[in-house]
Amino acid sequence: MLAILISIILLVVLAFKRVNIVVVGIVSASVMALLSGQPLISAIKDDYMSGAAGFVHANFLIFFFSVLFGRIMELTGAAASISKFLADKLGEKYAILGVIFAGAILVYGGVTTLVVVFSLYPIALDLFKKANLPRYLLPGAIAGGCFTFACANFPGTPNLVNVIPIPYLGTTSMAAPLAGCITGVAVMLLVIFYFLWEAKRARSKGMGFIEDENVKESLGKAEQLENLPSPFLAVLPIVLILIVLNILKQDVIVAMITGILLCSILFYKNVNNVREIFNYSAKNAAIAIINTAVVVGFGSVVKNSTGFADLLSLTDSIGGHPYVSFGTMTTLLAGACGSGSGGLGIALETMADKYLAMGINPEVLHRIGSTASVGLDSLPHNGAVITLLTISGLTHKEAYKYIMVPTVIFTLIGLAVCIGICILLYPI
Repeated sequence: MLAILISIILLVVLAFKRVNIVVVGIVSASVMALLSGQPLISAIKDDYMSGAAGFVHANFLIFFFSVLFGRIMELTGAAASISKFLADKLGEKYAILGVIFAGAILVYGGVTTLVVVFSLYPIALDLFKKANLPRYLLPGAIAGGCFTFACANFPGTPNLVNVIPIPYLGTTSMAAPLAGCITGVAVMLLVIFYFLWEAKRARSKGMGFIEDENVKESLGKAEQLENLPSPFLAVLPIVLILIVLNILKQDVIVAMITGILLCSILFYKNVNNVREIFNYSAKNAAIAIINTAVVVGFGSVVKNSTGFADLLSLTDSIGGHPYVSFGTMTTLLAGACGSGSGGLGIALETMADKYLAMGINPEVLHRIGSTASVGLDSLPHNGAVITLLTISGLTHKEAYKYIMVPTVIFTLIGLAVCIGICILLYPI
């Protein structure tokens, strides 16, 4: 158990120091193997690589088509059209809600988070200027819509953390729908009321919008977003994906392909340089899945250590209920990795068989795992958090608090709600 703790601390420290995650995964797995008495070469060549390769085998196509769909939605202007429409409709009074809901709808529909961030930021910035809201709230508002209830709580989304459990558990994207909906509504309301309160508090303090040169440049990009597609047409690819996935019960890859094709047909005039689109998608999908798989491989080495069974037993005794222990371990792993998908991958790789053998409904594991994956993943060393702050031109000191409240505190509350609902609806 000490070996596990040391290797996870090493993983966190190296990730926080911005060491390449491939190096982090291999080094942490090697330290884990040495400290736990596993043969180093076989642990890395067999256990580590089997775990990493298995994750790639199960999820690469999902990563690729998710990035491809997001890229096409971005380049055709469909993503920006949806964002701008919601922002304009909610107006200056509820500007902050326009940002939250625009991000949530795009992420729920399968558009990758970073695409949403890049597409939404200039529109959100323009809206914040009109509403005279301080910029330090903007990254939190984007994160509140993109990193919380839309991607992990509500069932039916093709988002990665709702899809990754499927091959491990044999479930569907609609796993435990009632628990997911109740949890999603709870987290969504917390996010809404929190940011309305923060906006009101900022106005009462006389805090307003402040420009610098980088902000002026981003506002210039927002002014260029005039000839966008109709938002009613722009949302159709998302609607089609959800219908094919959840009503027609087709594989998530089939659903994503139908959305890509419809978006390409509707906005074919905006689809230029197809080779660049595919090259971009392949490159970024490969980077994203390797960055996740190398951490999942680390989990495979942990799983084969003698201390892991002891750790699970300890977690069970502390958590009391299996749902609590599974949710707790998953969110701790996500925090350690700085990645929701990475932490969820490790949790499923190492613990799914044990909990399924206990007779636990796989839908419960799916929904709790998905919900738990976004609990502690948005700590300061998370890549998406760093990217969001970089784009916004703000520091952790200036804006991280407003990211942490919705993406860490509220999502942990959501995990508690989800576990409680599952205990009531799915007693063991």
